[in-house]
Amino acid sequence: MRRMFGADGRAVFAAIDHAAYMGEGPPLGEPMTRIAQGRPDAVLATWHLARAYAEVFAGAGLVLRVDGGSSEIGEFASGDVNAIMHLPEEALRIGADCVVVLAFPGAPDEDLSLKRLARLTSECELLGLPVMAEMIPGGWAKAVPWTTKNVARAARIGAELGADIIKTVCPGPTEEFAEVVAATPVPVVALGGPKTDSEDEVVALARGVVEAGGAGVAFGRNVWGSAAPDKLVARLREAVHGT
Repeated sequence: MRRMFGADGRAVFAAIDHAAYMGEGPPLGEPMTRIAQGRPDAVLATWHLARAYAEVFAGAGLVLRVDGGSSEIGEFASGDVNAIMHLPEEALRIGADCVVVLAFPGAPDEDLSLKRLARLTSECELLGLPVMAEMIPGGWAKAVPWTTKNVARAARIGAELGADIIKTVCPGPTEEFAEVVAATPVPVVALGGPKTDSEDEVVALARGVVEAGGAGVAFGRNVWGSAAPDKLVARLREAVHGT
């Protein structure tokens, strides 16, 4: 866990795993180097990026995305069609410090993702490999509203099924996120969501999450979509770690 979290128990995760389902997203090449220059504590990466940029991100923890099986190229699937794509042993073999999967409590077919999460945490426990659960109440279609209560319940479910870290939506950066943190017995980090127009807002969100007791942030599009990702990651480090 110390490959991802600092001595203060906090972390800045740079999420660069979007292209596995979007087919586009994080620019390759020099932008990856600039993200790394900002010194994120860890990156959420795909199988390809974990191998191709192993040296670039050698100073950061590696959180490998191991689920998938759908894309945004065609029509969105009406239900959960994802699966575990890479096994825990395979993740360890390419140097992963942690694996990450999605789960959708409250969705009509919630049992599929929750069973995947539970099975994965059981397998990873035998290997000493941490699991990050990305808990999205009701799924991306919002079968249930993303209220503070629903986000907190989803986060708690992920922890109870064995996740070591929870990544989830932020219903509000202060009192609201504090309720989510209070309900969850493992570190909770906030995801960033869509690209915003103001990087000051992104940094303010990170600062609010930490003030609420959160363990940090896992931001993607706002990081790799920045004109200066190295500077933004450095600002996020200051907001999360204070240095």
